Amino acid sequence: MQDWQKELAAGNPRPVYLFYGAERFLLQKAVEQVVAAVALGDNPFNLTRLNGETVSLGELLCHANTMPFFTERKLIIVDNCPQGWFANRKKQAETADKEVEAAEPDLAELLVYLQNPTPSSVVVFVAGESINKAKKLCKAAAKCGVVQEFAALKGNNALLWLNELLRQNGCVMQAAAKQQLLLYCDYDCTLINNELAKLSVYAAGQAEISRQDVEAVVSSNATASIFNLIDFVADGNLAQSLRALEQVTLSEAPESVLPRLADHFQTLFIVKGMQQHGYTVKEIMAATGKGHPFVIEKAGRQAGKYTEKKLQKALETLLTADKKFKSGVSDIMDAIETAIIQICLLSR
Repeated sequence: MQDWQKELAAGNPRPVYLFYGAERFLLQKAVEQVVAAVALGDNPFNLTRLNGETVSLGELLCHANTMPFFTERKLIIVDNCPQGWFANRKKQAETADKEVEAAEPDLAELLVYLQNPTPSSVVVFVAGESINKAKKLCKAAAKCGVVQEFAALKGNNALLWLNELLRQNGCVMQAAAKQQLLLYCDYDCTLINNELAKLSVYAAGQAEISRQDVEAVVSSNATASIFNLIDFVADGNLAQSLRALEQVTLSEAPESVLPRLADHFQTLFIVKGMQQHGYTVKEIMAATGKGHPFVIEKAGRQAGKYTEKKLQKALETLLTADKKFKSGVSDIMDAIETAIIQICLLSR
């Protein structure tokens, strides 16, 4: 629990919160925390939700400066903050200070408010994936309140978050099942949360959720399907590979398959070479850009089916398939299927 969360729990909210980042599930959970601490209850006067794309700054500041009714504090949540408020506008990276003072004079009023916010109001600004901390508005928000990023979770951070989610839901999950769930959901917290709800029902009465449970319940989504396809091809399972390809192309463009396969076989090539030269899992993770030891361990097992020469041949096969498709020599599905057949034969 971070300091600002402890302050909320103790009943001491800050007057301003600026939330941003790529992981919107965690961001919205943070907004819910502020609501629970400041405006939980049936009083309709202590919570106002505004759309930053349509609301005028005058209206926003009017709400922020109005005293609360029958409550100690009021809460104003501003969703979809325009890019020009806390982030740079496109092609205007050097106007951070000038925007407030000249280019957008209305923002000067917001800056004045952030420099001296109303004590009885709590304003939550929900911004985009990134902000420019050098902007005056961001500096003012940080000085009077909380500026918090919610970045996409990867590696151990994702595992720690999943463990906490399991604890909250009263679930126990095998270690291998956790890794499979994270991979299948591509570390997307919203998807993980939704799939865990299904898993808890599916595995009700069991001592723990197994990897087989994850494969049975989660593998129907598009992300899981592409991972299934990649694993089947790397394992040399031709029949399963072709069935998985049909499933993937029901929800994804076929053009996305070849690059994903090429990325995986490039990883296998790097992993095999580095393992032979005694590099550690941590060093291999850094070289491949893969965020968890589980991925490297699985890649090592799959790479064991191939010589380095065969892995190089697999990459050349995928490159040839891509060239045939892009030059119009071959249909995309024919190109993918031919490449899969040739690679599966290499693993034997």
